[in-house]
Amino acid sequence: MRHPVHLSIEPEGRPRRIHVVLRLVLMVALGFVHFDRVYGVAYLAVPALVALAIGSRGAGRYVAEDAPRLARLLRWLAAAGAYLALLTDVPPTMAPGHVELTVEPGGAPTVGSALLRLVTSLPALLLVAVLSIVASFCWLVGAVCILVAERLPNVLRSFLTLTLRTQLRLVAYHLSIVDAYPSVAEEPVAHAHG
Repeated sequence: MRHPVHLSIEPEGRPRRIHVVLRLVLMVALGFVHFDRVYGVAYLAVPALVALAIGSRGAGRYVAEDAPRLARLLRWLAAAGAYLALLTDVPPTMAPGHVELTVEPGGAPTVGSALLRLVTSLPALLLVAVLSIVASFCWLVGAVCILVAERLPNVLRSFLTLTLRTQLRLVAYHLSIVDAYPSVAEEPVAHAHG
């Protein structure tokens, strides 16, 4: 069975060196504002906010009205994550681009199930943390490869994509817009005919 969160990143031409420098500047700036603390607050706050929305508006309205808006936000996060992870040289915008994230909202979340995700998502959070640590080393190697040879090796591209996909699946699960647990399963590959 396919996961309801699908990520595809269309390969571009050669990565440009200037974008490695731009990414470094962005990451340093985010580090200065302690952007890492936002993750901790978001991890705790998101299920509570979701529970409030479900409690006040009902699960049906949450899935029908809020989930599509949250999916649009996830699409932007996918584009931003792909840019920062060396997977595209196209900075994130709200317009469709080389990064496509499809979220198929579903399920019947409750106040209790939204709050329970604080606990049930801990194993996935641990997996994402480990993947992210490894991905940071892959990023460094990838940045050097781009600076030296203007190319990102496929093995690094695949791992960085896997990490981003798993992160996005965790966020979608944590937002209660999908019931499927985050997984590292690879997307089916579309083969070109001709």
